[in-house]
Amino acid sequence: MPRLALRPLSLVAILFLMAAIVGAQAPTPVDEEQEIARTVVALLERGHMAHPEINDEIAIKWCDNFLKDLDPQKYYFLKGDVEEFKKDATDLDDQIRQGDVSFARKVFDRFLQRQDERYKTVMDLLSKPFDFTVDEYLVDDPDKIDYPATKAEADERWAKKLKFEQLGFRMDGSLKPEEVVHKLIVRYRDRNRVFHQLDSGELLEIYLSSLTRTFDPHSAYLGPKNLEDLLSQQLHLSLEGIGASLGSEDGYAVVKEIVPNGPADKDGRLQPDDKIVGIRNDDGTETSLVEKKLSDVVRHIRGPSKTVVKLIVQTGETKELKEYAITRGRVELTEQHAKGKILDSKVGGRDVKIGVINLPAFYGDTMAILRGDPNAVSATVDCRRLLDEFKAAGVEAVIVDLRDNGGGLLEEAKTLSGLFIDKGPVVQVKDAVGVKPLRDEEDGTAWDGPLAVLINKSSASASEIFAGVIADYGRGLIIGDASTFGKGTVQSIVNIGEQSSRRREKAKNRGALKLTIQQFFRANGDSTQINGVAPHVHLPSLRDSMDVGEGKMDNALKFQKVAPLAHDEWNRTADDLVAALNARSAERRKDDAGFQKLESRIKQYLDRKAKHQIPLEEAKFKAEFIPDDEEKAAEEKEKKDKRAKKKYVEREVWISDFYNDEILRIVGDYLTLGSKALAAAPVKAADVAND
Repeated sequence: MPRLALRPLSLVAILFLMAAIVGAQAPTPVDEEQEIARTVVALLERGHMAHPEINDEIAIKWCDNFLKDLDPQKYYFLKGDVEEFKKDATDLDDQIRQGDVSFARKVFDRFLQRQDERYKTVMDLLSKPFDFTVDEYLVDDPDKIDYPATKAEADERWAKKLKFEQLGFRMDGSLKPEEVVHKLIVRYRDRNRVFHQLDSGELLEIYLSSLTRTFDPHSAYLGPKNLEDLLSQQLHLSLEGIGASLGSEDGYAVVKEIVPNGPADKDGRLQPDDKIVGIRNDDGTETSLVEKKLSDVVRHIRGPSKTVVKLIVQTGETKELKEYAITRGRVELTEQHAKGKILDSKVGGRDVKIGVINLPAFYGDTMAILRGDPNAVSATVDCRRLLDEFKAAGVEAVIVDLRDNGGGLLEEAKTLSGLFIDKGPVVQVKDAVGVKPLRDEEDGTAWDGPLAVLINKSSASASEIFAGVIADYGRGLIIGDASTFGKGTVQSIVNIGEQSSRRREKAKNRGALKLTIQQFFRANGDSTQINGVAPHVHLPSLRDSMDVGEGKMDNALKFQKVAPLAHDEWNRTADDLVAALNARSAERRKDDAGFQKLESRIKQYLDRKAKHQIPLEEAKFKAEFIPDDEEKAAEEKEKKDKRAKKKYVEREVWISDFYNDEILRIVGDYLTLGSKALAAAPVKAADVAND
């Protein structure tokens, strides 16, 4: 699809698209959910670092958030609906203290009504061909428009939206017109099913998270299912099941990939594109999984290790029904672990080995590490092993790639930073009590040679702590986008069940409150909040021009400073050295065809973005169309072709393209121009303080 300046759906709206439907009424809550609501309010006011009071002012913001979460681009609700709901806004703070979440049901009932009306409109519109010669425009910024006043106005808005989506497919050119229409019919049929299958717990999750985000963008209520996924998959990188990645297509759970070395992979029968249509129960009966929520399908398939699940599968190749009994097991998500690669490069006419660590997250199983479990999952342990391998192979420089690394565990950020510095402050943490430094206390380093860290606008949180340490200590070179994401806050996961006064309730999974409790600061005293970490060498990027980052989010906390801390100075990024590296890179990029195309795409994007509207007449649309980067498009096609032949596609550590090739040239310049600085010993913190 083209990269046009449409505002993306909110995170909660995207979650809708991942689930799957039936009745036409909002789900009814149970007493347990009312207790959860009261507990969340108490925890917010008592534990959030801002110590907020939930009052009428907050309630008005909360109402706006909830409406935006359900309908971010103003395609569903009518103006009259919104005016009606806003009359009740100042009552929400009083209602929630009593555990009353009836407003959420009232609003969602209306949303489902409007969704059904829009779904009928979509199907009617897609049954007839569009005229792509009409000179009309789609406004791409919802802040520039009001909610539609009438159904006719809403229908007109939907006609333009569908026209835009069809034009996107037409630019791609890989589908026939009738295939495009079918794809959109399936998309909106799936979306309709998703909305109707939302249960009361999921609605509560959206409603309470709309409240928490009035204080900052990262506090949220996690329902029981999302809490399980956060702890097992995102942080511990493991789960118990069969090891298959699923997607939802036209009411079916479709196998997308098989996790390497998982039970399904070892069994060998389940393949990508197979549809899991049911489960054979122990008593011989069948549980149908057709048109079920994807999250529910997943939980039918998952289960304790050494238990058997009998899948009823429609094969992707022959379409026949087969039954596979697969023994569940522990699935290690090893493709999401740190990965390394040694690159052969040329520097000043000589052969040089450069080690690359691709780190997608700061993962770890904290409890297992504290128990001394030798098999505990840890980003730091994995990176130390890779560094040992690099040293044994004789690499001369190391690149740590944190692009698209959204963060993870604070402790892992601290210990992984310690692999590259010899003791000292890593980060300062500020809470209600004061400011406390977190230090690397381990003697020595795992790598003291030349270092470069790669960042982009999606490098966030723990990534920014690590990049900040490397920058503050002058330990290595930061290369990439104009800054990192700018998330400088710490969240704690507070289990809701454990807050109950009743002992038997404490063990229940009632979800958790992800609560912002601290703000962190670099050793130099700067917060990473809003500003992020800037690179030494900036390479142009389309992301720099996008509305991405903490500063673009509603209710983000402000940038602050605290007193700096004494720390070692490695002096490997002196101003004159950095200026020389930038000058050489800029000179090369002027004559590089890849960067010339990128600069053209950035200009085209900015011109398009400034207009706040997209032409729907095909010739004008094509003139303003911003095609995907050709190398990236070829890369995605190659991945798709591989996936068609294999059960899974391994994550690439390093891809040779014009951008990455320039990074290697910068590192090469760093080794030659900075050779004296790189050979010098660091100045210890005590000596720095005495200067």
